[in-house]
Amino acid sequence: MREKYGIYIAGGMADLRGKVIRIGSMGVVDRRIVVRTVSALECTLKELGWDFKMGSGVEAALNVFSKYSNI
Repeated sequence: MREKYGIYIAGGMADLRGKVIRIGSMGVVDRRIVVRTVSALECTLKELGWDFKMGSGVEAALNVFSKYSNI
């Protein structure tokens, strides 16, 4: 993802190893950046052969933003 989308990710550590990913950020993170990052993650996972509905992560993020308009 770093080379193609400019987004840095890493695996979980200790008890979370193999269970989560960590997404790097510096500075302010806004809705646009979250949607862009989730979209890039979806594209990357699809390229790696994961089976899921494209756009479902972006849709979930947008639903959270709609529900909590103050974030």
